[in-house]
Amino acid sequence: MKFNFLVICISIFALLSCNISSEKIIDELSIIIISSDISIGENVINFAVLDINGNQINDDLNEIKLRNLESENETIISAKYQNWFKGKGAYNSKIDINETGFHELIITFNKYESRAIFNVNTKSITPPINKKPPNILTLTVKSETDLKNITSDPNPDIDLYNTSYQESINSNIPTIVLFSTPALCVSGTCGPILDSLKKIKKQYRDYNFIHVEVYKNFIGKTLRDLDSLEVTEPVIKWGLPTEPWMFFIDKNGILRAKFEGFISEEDMLIELDRIGNF
Repeated sequence: MKFNFLVICISIFALLSCNISSEKIIDELSIIIISSDISIGENVINFAVLDINGNQINDDLNEIKLRNLESENETIISAKYQNWFKGKGAYNSKIDINETGFHELIITFNKYESRAIFNVNTKSITPPINKKPPNILTLTVKSETDLKNITSDPNPDIDLYNTSYQESINSNIPTIVLFSTPALCVSGTCGPILDSLKKIKKQYRDYNFIHVEVYKNFIGKTLRDLDSLEVTEPVIKWGLPTEPWMFFIDKNGILRAKFEGFISEEDMLIELDRIGNF
């Protein structure tokens, strides 16, 4: 199994996931929908807005609407631009969606309008919120010398590989699982999000933190070898269409939040505190 975006492109620009639902240019603007798993219920939708020269816009948008193309129901939504790293980022909107089918994201900025179409599925293709995710077998190590065989991180933290997923969800404390491939990341966000997790986990000693490498055969590979890469069994079992993904699981093994692509340290802290209250 390979990620479907490997065939489509390397990246439109380095910080964004390349699994793009739709891109449509009207006048001076274009929208890139970054999120690939949108379904009925609670969603986190990330999108970027580019001007006619391909420069990213990060100012407040005048208006953002979500329109179901079949029912024509429209909802005004809010979105906040989040800085990710090195001046890069995307607009972030948390929204409940109650209709399936093709939807249109409509944004207005200054005197210009742009639209992008994406599909809303009945069910999420990744583990659903408020349910126990499928059990997965994650690799662990006993010494730092073994780390190079299970992660492409050039500066791995052994704490992220000491405890398996099965052990974590049976430990009666919250668990955070990050799927990323720092050395072979198409989106360019895997390394920075893993670095943020390494830093923040020091404040949450009573939580489990697990990093899962995306590819089985990453050793000796580069981005030129994308067609020959094979994803790991946990990626397949959880139905991940892109990378990276981060999952927040409470002490009872229930998934409470999930994020595709980059998540800011601020939002990471919010979710860590939130799952600690379940």
